[in-house]
Amino acid sequence: MSFGKVIKKLREERGWSQEELAHRVSISTANVSRIETGKHGASETLKVLLAREFGYKVYQLIALAEGVRSPEIPPLRDQDEETLLDYFRSMDKEQRTLFKAVGAEFVRSRGITQPS
Repeated sequence: MSFGKVIKKLREERGWSQEELAHRVSISTANVSRIETGKHGASETLKVLLAREFGYKVYQLIALAEGVRSPEIPPLRDQDEETLLDYFRSMDKEQRTLFKAVGAEFVRSRGITQPS
């Protein structure tokens, strides 16, 4: 399956129109159509945006296009985990230290078992 067909399949599975996907990744509807039909390739930056929008990594979209079955692709983080990681990555060292301390206190106070 081509990269464009993978994009079309994922878009349709989510019930999105080409216009909606275009809006989500800030490109034209015509560009979505050209990518899906294989008339135009996606830039590396656009591949990252598309992968993120569909909840994948770029290599996973490429693997799907090359016919690698889903069970062989490692599980993805859910959107909440990705959001927390994005926040964490944008912090400086001091903010990260505070964030980890607050998180650890929250886990402790709720009696949540911490990963080993």
